[in-house]
Amino acid sequence: MSAVASTGGKGPSSGPFPSGKMSAWAVKLVILGLIDVLGIWALAKSLTAEWWLAVVFLALVLVAVNVVYFRRGGLPFKYLLPGLVFLIAFQLYPAGYTFGASFTNYGTGHLIPQEQVVTAIVAQSARPVAGSPSYQVTPLEKGGDIFMLITDPTAPNTAKLGSNEELVPAPDATFSSGKATGLEGYESLNLGTLASNPDWDQQWQALTVPWDEDAGVFLKAQSPARAAEVKSTVIYDKESDTFTDSTTGVVYSANGEIGLYTAPGFDLDGATTGVNAGKFLTPGWPVFVGVDNYTRMLTDPGVRANFIPILIWSFVFAIGTVLMQFVFGLLLAMVMQEKRMKGQKVYRILLVLPYALPIFMTALVWKGMFNKDFGIINQILGVDIDWLGNGTLAKIALLTVNLWIGYSYMFLVVTGALTSIPSDLREAAFVDGASGFKAFRTVVLPLLMVSVSPLLIASFSFNFNNFTLVELLTGGGPFPGSPVQGGQTDLLITYTYRLAFGTSEQLLGFASAISMLIFVIVAGFSAFGFRLTRKLEEIKA
Repeated sequence: MSAVASTGGKGPSSGPFPSGKMSAWAVKLVILGLIDVLGIWALAKSLTAEWWLAVVFLALVLVAVNVVYFRRGGLPFKYLLPGLVFLIAFQLYPAGYTFGASFTNYGTGHLIPQEQVVTAIVAQSARPVAGSPSYQVTPLEKGGDIFMLITDPTAPNTAKLGSNEELVPAPDATFSSGKATGLEGYESLNLGTLASNPDWDQQWQALTVPWDEDAGVFLKAQSPARAAEVKSTVIYDKESDTFTDSTTGVVYSANGEIGLYTAPGFDLDGATTGVNAGKFLTPGWPVFVGVDNYTRMLTDPGVRANFIPILIWSFVFAIGTVLMQFVFGLLLAMVMQEKRMKGQKVYRILLVLPYALPIFMTALVWKGMFNKDFGIINQILGVDIDWLGNGTLAKIALLTVNLWIGYSYMFLVVTGALTSIPSDLREAAFVDGASGFKAFRTVVLPLLMVSVSPLLIASFSFNFNNFTLVELLTGGGPFPGSPVQGGQTDLLITYTYRLAFGTSEQLLGFASAISMLIFVIVAGFSAFGFRLTRKLEEIKA
């Protein structure tokens, strides 16, 4: 009574918030505030970079987050929204980008947009102008882009601001000892700040400022403080979208079929070497090539000779690994179920240890054990076998190591599944006269498959793309030819990685096409497996 009276009769829940809710509301407000700040910062960066897809996505996410978490009710959306955002950002977008790239010639020599290609061609063909003066310059940065602040030597306290696209006056520039050193809204850089940011340094080195466009003269940096006049050997005509070689008069036109500026006589069906030498300018830009990357897998004799064996081995490796791990894990699980066996807890701990060790360590240890000269396997057997240097033996080594790494997982899964199967069913089979094997085949195994089939499908998908083990143990080798042609233990995923990033020539478009093929294979196999699982569930019912 006295407690109620002292609070005016409202009890402990008085105030605008119910008891215990004030702190939760404050925590939510802080978290959402941080999300909004980060989202607005990312939105501003995307706007500066003119990445409109990211701008739309971030704007929708910010609106959705504030609406969902500030409104009452809608509890399911509060749990689903984070997963949906990450699904779109880290799954759907990369998949869509890969799908789009698979229809282009995206790769080495075709990495940047056509607008940047023009600047790159002009820059790389630039030659110093004899007798030209040296200009005092200052690197400037704004929104991640690098500009050149140029001190005009002909007029004191006069400066110009240059980029790859244009040269404009800079009347608001600040000067020190007659040199333009800064401009409002821009950050002045020096040798140290340029060196600390590789992207800024790369932009500064590539910056080519138009100085006298009629004469084809540009300014190019010699150091963070000096620039000199250079003249390109090719002159670009924006209206006709052509380059003209000032020394030979040859005109290079934009070829939209292959993404290159080509001269008359360029052989479209031939390679960009040999008969085409000197008849095109590099770099090029990505263009749409239709289904060429997909048909190339089967129609190009050189690609087909490497691609088909790798595809077959990928299936053999994935299916063989799943079968071996499942059978071995099943046998161990059945042995561990024998009640007469003593010390089962100790055995189970020992059997699970390989699964507890990181694959990075396990694969490298096995690689050392398979070493031809110093490996313990050859020392124990008293032989001199090059396990990882022979294609067939390297495949056997891969399957053996993967069995060691994965059997523990299957052992744990099958042990749990066997425990859930009623013993009455097996006893009923024995009463009907079934042998132990027949009872297992007709009763235990079908019920077991209902539980483990989805895990077997997932295991196939994982091992079909088991990049880590192959890369650490064999590196995809041995290689009968060049690495770009593929190795004898290469899976599709390691072959794709090598095409995209593993050699001096990056075939990103072709690698994207193979990635989409991997997706179709795994998705199709998974769909077929789940269909079989549903049939097994009908049998159980």
